[in-house]
Amino acid sequence: MKHNLKIIIPLTIGMLLTACVSNTPAPVSELEPTTVKSTPEYFLNSSEYKLLLNAEMFGDYEKGFAEYWQIIKEVAAAEGIPVLEKDNPLKVKHKQVSFWDTEGLDLRKNSFLLRRKSKYKDGEIAPGYEFGLKFRQPDQATTLSKDLSMTDGYVPKFDRIELESDIVYYSAKNGGDDVTYAVSNSVQLDDMPSNTYGGFVKIYPVLATLGISEEAELSMVAGTAVEEWMVKPGKLDFGDGLYGRMDMSVWIVETEEGELRIAEFSFDHDFTKDSQYDAEAMKRCTTFINKLNDYKPEWSEVGKLKAAYLFE
Repeated sequence: MKHNLKIIIPLTIGMLLTACVSNTPAPVSELEPTTVKSTPEYFLNSSEYKLLLNAEMFGDYEKGFAEYWQIIKEVAAAEGIPVLEKDNPLKVKHKQVSFWDTEGLDLRKNSFLLRRKSKYKDGEIAPGYEFGLKFRQPDQATTLSKDLSMTDGYVPKFDRIELESDIVYYSAKNGGDDVTYAVSNSVQLDDMPSNTYGGFVKIYPVLATLGISEEAELSMVAGTAVEEWMVKPGKLDFGDGLYGRMDMSVWIVETEEGELRIAEFSFDHDFTKDSQYDAEAMKRCTTFINKLNDYKPEWSEVGKLKAAYLFE
């Protein structure tokens, strides 16, 4: 795949991801901080960079993880980027992932995504469920307008509501880097809520604003769950305190047509409110996936978010 590398010169935290996809100076009006009336106050607190991988390389996913990990380390060494490797970088974690929506996919039509994760222990699904609600849009201000706070009595899994930018490289949508913004909030539950829309309105009041009947039944999208196999091998040190936390994952989905495999490499990093990373660190970060693709293009695929496969 052919791509031009882009130099990133961060301006404000809100502008960092605009810089990721364009060298064109921003209009003066865009330099003003976005003010959105919202509770709680959000700021861009993380970014995730995604590269869809060639699923044929992961017929044996453990072998695929090991081979691509070697590629990552070779590219990092060539770019002078230290790799902070875990003691057991290829330890595989296994989860079941499913997405829930109405028959007419009303949540998706309103740019919401409801995901359930279940962990495996000793080969069996462990008790309890993690549900996460996400709202995603290409426009940061629109994303910020949604308050994903939970009803009192429900305890969020994380200490903040995430506002994340997701960057899909070599996108099927535009051929370049597709940037979207998402707010998300997750909760760990002992029991499965009612599989009606109203069961989740009780947790996330924002869902009551969509005009969807609370009696509407929710079911698994595509009628199936994903078996997720993942490794978290370590971090990339881009400098100036900018560390990219790496994941490699393979989704295995059983469909009526047979087994579907979806593989992805990604890394993410945090932002701190009212601060920014230096230009050289951001440049190393935002061009790293381009370097990976250029080094071994046969390992890459045209990009899209993994969940899109189930909705399609």
